[in-house]
Amino acid sequence: MCTASVTVIDNIDPVLVCQDVTVEVGPDGTVMLDPLDAIDFDNTIEACGIEISAVSMDDFSCDDIGTPQEVTIFVSDPSGNLASCTTTVTVVDLLGPEVTCPADMTVDPGGDNLLYEVPDYFADGLASATDNCTDPVTVFAQDPAAGSFIGDGVYTVTLSAFDEYGNEGTCTFELTVESILGVQDSALDSGLVLYPNPANNQVILSNNTNILLDKAQMFDVNGKLVNTIDLTGMQGEKTIDISQLASGVYIVQIEAENASVVKRLIKE
Repeated sequence: MCTASVTVIDNIDPVLVCQDVTVEVGPDGTVMLDPLDAIDFDNTIEACGIEISAVSMDDFSCDDIGTPQEVTIFVSDPSGNLASCTTTVTVVDLLGPEVTCPADMTVDPGGDNLLYEVPDYFADGLASATDNCTDPVTVFAQDPAAGSFIGDGVYTVTLSAFDEYGNEGTCTFELTVESILGVQDSALDSGLVLYPNPANNQVILSNNTNILLDKAQMFDVNGKLVNTIDLTGMQGEKTIDISQLASGVYIVQIEAENASVVKRLIKE
């Protein structure tokens, strides 16, 4: 009777298969590759298991966007057998710029201005944008657009910024346009009513004050004068034909001898 010791050895290198991988840079503009993401385990062969021993490159940044990088991955099994494969790493940026809006604000058109001209919030330094890859950010948009004219009311302003890869970031704030009225203006404002509003073909102007009116001017949202109505000495009610106007929002400035008020009219 004799005994024998059997030593099992593994001297077969793993069969390592790589797959291409896409990685996304983070807010700091960098990303680390997890080598395991680049291994095709469905087609990799190794009975005893593998572990990563080295990677030719695993740290990427915005500078690598647009230029796929070849990366070699080295593995070993528990017996020290080695294998390697090469993968192509594509770096992308999917994060939009961070946009900072001004706080909600209330503005007065000022003086005898009928409408408020919307400023360019980015150009005026009231808004800003930063991006993980694009520095500086130079492509902006806003709604309502800079240079447009708006009447009294509350508006949601949307500011947008775009990086060089087309990613968009936005923020919003509330803009209140409120004309500061004098005593006579205030009395006229509270005593004048446009109805129905919205209206279709006709709108009625009701003057519930003892103030004699002069005229009314209607402007579209771009500040273009579209109609002038003679209201000389008007008290009571007057029916105004708006059938020729296109559907939309109109600003109506109603004037008396020593007062002026603005109303908003919606034409359906």
